Amino acid sequence: MHLRLLPVLATVVVPVATASVAVPSLTGDAFAHVHERYLQACASCHGTDWMGGQGGSLVDGKWRRGGEPAEVFRSIKEGWPESGMPAFATLLSDDDISAFVAYLYEANRIHASRQEAKAETPPDGQLTAAGETFRIETVVSGLEMPWALAWLPDGRMLVTERAGPLRLIDADGRLSAPIAGTPAVFAENQGGMMEVAVPPDYERNGWIYLGYSQPRTVAGHRVAFTAVARGRIRDGHWTDHEIVFEAPDRFLTDSEKHWGCRLVFDGEHLFIGIGERGRGANAQDLGHPAGKIHRIHRDGRIPADNPFADRPGAFPSIWAYGIRNPQGLTRDARTGRLWATEHGPRGGDEFNLIERGRNYGWPVVSRGRNYDFSPVAWVASRPDVADPLLDWTPSIGVSGLAYYDAAAFPAWRGSFFAGGLVGERLERVVALADGTATTETVFAGLGRVRDVRTGPDGLIYVVLNHRSKENAGRVVRLQPRPDMQPGRPVVSH
Repeated sequence: MHLRLLPVLATVVVPVATASVAVPSLTGDAFAHVHERYLQACASCHGTDWMGGQGGSLVDGKWRRGGEPAEVFRSIKEGWPESGMPAFATLLSDDDISAFVAYLYEANRIHASRQEAKAETPPDGQLTAAGETFRIETVVSGLEMPWALAWLPDGRMLVTERAGPLRLIDADGRLSAPIAGTPAVFAENQGGMMEVAVPPDYERNGWIYLGYSQPRTVAGHRVAFTAVARGRIRDGHWTDHEIVFEAPDRFLTDSEKHWGCRLVFDGEHLFIGIGERGRGANAQDLGHPAGKIHRIHRDGRIPADNPFADRPGAFPSIWAYGIRNPQGLTRDARTGRLWATEHGPRGGDEFNLIERGRNYGWPVVSRGRNYDFSPVAWVASRPDVADPLLDWTPSIGVSGLAYYDAAAFPAWRGSFFAGGLVGERLERVVALADGTATTETVFAGLGRVRDVRTGPDGLIYVVLNHRSKENAGRVVRLQPRPDMQPGRPVVSH
């Protein structure tokens, strides 16, 4: 496949390495022409508005590999495989890549103009979706790349920021200083401080669980893997730190992507979703912890009834496998079943019922597309592989998953809510008895939806962030229309 872009408008010449590369000046129809190709080739990672998703923002002024035209050209042509950026040398000519360089510079100018003209606040008016009318109100703002939410029994919220902080939010939306002493994180690309979870018996033991990219040094190299730890908060400090899940040194990598990192409690057990760390073969290898849903006791012990606990060479905590990057994980409160969403590449995001010992296909069975538009696999279904109930193609960058069974929104009871990073939207998902699912958009355009949770008040809380602005992250909640029974206060004393 070759993505032909030219003809374009008049050009200027800039040096790339030892060569000279023509960089077009794009306006009008020429810009629109390249934009169409951007939507096909790039938007699934970098967003339809250039603000990022699975990949980084292209309009935040932070060019990780250099922002000079020659450097941008080289990044597109050669790619950065360790960060998930494919090389386009075989798909695009040098002239075509030059057109993309000019397009990105123009995109930055357009984005800056839009930001000046647009107030970045949620709408004050009412919205309607799936039989419910609601408004969106901000709980707290000024966060930097928030990732996950959890509640303490006294009503205060815990929120993680990907660079490392863990903070508390009180009843009035006041944000605490970072909790001191939380574990160091590998805060690169997709890595950092990610999940926070509070077990049902918190009042008895005070444990709080964190999921994060754990940095280590092996043979002089800085490497990392997803880890889970628990600890307690006392006087603004993280104490009693215990690691309950980590990978042995031989599985660590310098990859900056596909950490997974969602946690769900089930009685005395803890389910952990972990991505395949950028290497698809890991997901099918039962001897490798990446690309799996794991099940452990809360203190880190391995349950004897895990499906592969007695299999020689298998990683004993594995519950299910064949999973690319699970960034949504939740239990159905009515049946106790476990559900997950996972990222595909350019397409093939999935919504799955997670069952004991099942293979979910990645990368040998998939309906998705690779970043070069080729099929992930030539087989879309196989009898020994669990089919997704739903897949999103193109990808919406699924992140965060919540089951809703509260009274504030009666029409939504029994539904799931899934976030979209690339699509900047919240999706309502209904699992059907025939093994499929339906979906509809609840809202879009407020920012990248990183997490969604049902609060103790029965309201739906959503974590939003933008790559393009510092401290632009916020937590919002959906409030029912005035004539509906309101939820309980966020905090009750």
